[in-house]
Amino acid sequence: MNRKTDIVVVGSGIAGMTAALTAAQSGKKVTLLTHGVGSLAISSGSIDVLGYVNGKAVADPFAAMADLPENHPYRLVGEADVRASLDWLKELCGKAGMAMQAGEGNQQLVTVMGTLKPSWLTPLSFHAEAIEDVLRVAVVSVEDMKDVHPGLIIDQLQRYPALAKKEFVKAILPNPIQQAHRNVTPLDIARFVERPEGLQWLKDSLAPYAKLYPVLLLPPILGMKHSQKIWEQLCSALNVKIVEMVSIPPGVAGLRLREVMKKALNEAGVYLVENTEVVRSEVEQGACKALTTVATGGENRWEADSFIIATGGLLGGGIGTAPGKAWETIFGLPLDMPENTEEWSSPSIFGDSLFARMGVKVNEALKPVDAEGSVILNNVRFAGRILGGYDFATEKSGHGVALATGWHAGTLAGKE
Repeated sequence: MNRKTDIVVVGSGIAGMTAALTAAQSGKKVTLLTHGVGSLAISSGSIDVLGYVNGKAVADPFAAMADLPENHPYRLVGEADVRASLDWLKELCGKAGMAMQAGEGNQQLVTVMGTLKPSWLTPLSFHAEAIEDVLRVAVVSVEDMKDVHPGLIIDQLQRYPALAKKEFVKAILPNPIQQAHRNVTPLDIARFVERPEGLQWLKDSLAPYAKLYPVLLLPPILGMKHSQKIWEQLCSALNVKIVEMVSIPPGVAGLRLREVMKKALNEAGVYLVENTEVVRSEVEQGACKALTTVATGGENRWEADSFIIATGGLLGGGIGTAPGKAWETIFGLPLDMPENTEEWSSPSIFGDSLFARMGVKVNEALKPVDAEGSVILNNVRFAGRILGGYDFATEKSGHGVALATGWHAGTLAGKE
């Protein structure tokens, strides 16, 4: 099959979906090719803009951006577009009934490991400032939920000076999924709570603790498609503040955000092709003419006027490596890495690492460039983790960069 649209986007994460949506909202015909479910399926569902710079915690990400290297994606797209992308997502989620809110600076989210995670734009149910104003907090889990241990969470939280004097109590709710043949996850319970009997179970189970503790810390189990509505109903009915914690995969809140974006893609008329892999590119005179994908039904060819590549890094398949070299996998663009692979890493586990920052070198329009800064592919842009020049893990900037560069790439492509 051969199909032509104005823009082809490759990638199932927040960068790819954002690029496809913004381009479609400008009136372009867009095809989105995806191979898997993307990083949202294992994420917190919040947007971490910038938590650390040079190993130091950041209170205001935007004030700290001036300290980033010139080739950092935030420096390339500019602060104005980073802010515009956040406003765009906030409006998108608000219309879908899942309000996202930012504070005056980075918020500290509570994780199921008992740590505090800096983030910028988060669902309302994750806002943890309610803990600051109370003395007593119940930390809640569910029977047979192996990855959420209130005792561990409490021990870890009390290591923070601001929380050391809080009175925490462990609360274990009965397992409502009696036929489970394995340990339950927050995702299992969240799906159950979407049903009337599940919501009633949660309300009844939390009621005794709500009478004694003004704040309840829960794993992300407040439903899937109607999480904000469920959160509001329970807070009101129990007269308590409920705070959801960031969990390990599966990322319940990330899946909530993914569903919001998938619905928006459908409403915007984006042609979504799932479970397909790009295997070839056709390039003529410095421009991509088409991409070929393979799926269960065979090969398909996708033509477009422009392309946006958001295939992720090593884990997403966007980067390939071999001893002494690394490359981008669709066009075979070589990445600037030393032949001696020992130089790719840092002696310190938290040190600066070329391996973490490797990716495609781009200009301010997110088009790939060579060592001299000349554009290599004039109708191709890159977005998200495939970009070089930043370390999403140590910076706590992963979704922020993905959102900002996806929005920037989709907006520019939509104007062409």
